Amino acid sequence: MILKDEKKLDLSYIPDKILCRDEEIKRIKYLVKSGKVLISGGVGTGKTMIARYIGGDAYVNCYINRTEHRILEEILKQIKPRFNPSGLPTQKLWNEIDGKRIIIDEIDGMDINELKHFAYTLSRQRELGKKIEYIAITRSYVILKQMLDEATWSTFAQNSIVELKPYSWEQMREILFYRAEESLNRNCYDDETISFIADIAIRSVGHARTGVLLLLNSSLLADAKMHKKIEVEDVREANREENFFELNIMEKEELLLLLSVADACKNKAYVSYDEIKEKMALRIEQHGLEINEKKFEKIFKKLLNSDLINEGKYGYTILNFPANLLIKEIEKII
Repeated sequence: MILKDEKKLDLSYIPDKILCRDEEIKRIKYLVKSGKVLISGGVGTGKTMIARYIGGDAYVNCYINRTEHRILEEILKQIKPRFNPSGLPTQKLWNEIDGKRIIIDEIDGMDINELKHFAYTLSRQRELGKKIEYIAITRSYVILKQMLDEATWSTFAQNSIVELKPYSWEQMREILFYRAEESLNRNCYDDETISFIADIAIRSVGHARTGVLLLLNSSLLADAKMHKKIEVEDVREANREENFFELNIMEKEELLLLLSVADACKNKAYVSYDEIKEKMALRIEQHGLEINEKKFEKIFKKLLNSDLINEGKYGYTILNFPANLLIKEIEKII
């Protein structure tokens, strides 16, 4: 078995250590003690994980609970489970919240009119003598600021923003190694595999979230195939695109080059430019074609720009299809 603890690759899992965010976490802890902090960052930058790692008495997602009343009901369910908020006006619900820290996720997901009133009221609670702390989360503080009027913004988030930048490849790799150590059995993954997943993750919209899910799905595939360790082809299978529709409209020389890359990296993550050229030379000879250096470079650049060939940290590779399957599909056409 490769997986020893699948739950530790669940997106809701909060690790014991949050890597690569030391300074941001220090600042969040400092700001929230003064009453408020706004965490801003793209998908997969660790916003929710960090907020929950720091901790709160209630957590509410504003894409699910889009009105002020629904948000307050959800908070009260968690801090006062015996309290019945049904039929009570919003102000009565506010009166029940004191001395708590609240995590408000995806705050920009609220109805715009509800958002303005909620943000204003929340930010004024300490002026009313309430000891409420809040950690608000948004994908973009710039967009959120545009959604609020100047007065509301100044009390709600001004001078209290912590922006999470996307992880670098090195940081992504460090995070994935740590998550692998927590969740997988020893000797079931290696540097090449983790580096390969990091290459995919930093290109994705989901970023670290994509990396963790890919590590999980690759492990499940490897286990299902009775592999002793996660293989590069397991990762490619887990990251597989739906179809090969582009192959049918490609020129023969392009297909041969893609075939050469797939053949060169079918048993490993990365290959060099020279390895690809060697494989291509054999294919050209087999098919009786002539391609000079200039034309080869032009075709190679085209496939690289179209994302059929990818340049990773350690060389060229294919990310979106299992290489062995890609070889079979191309051979059907040529």
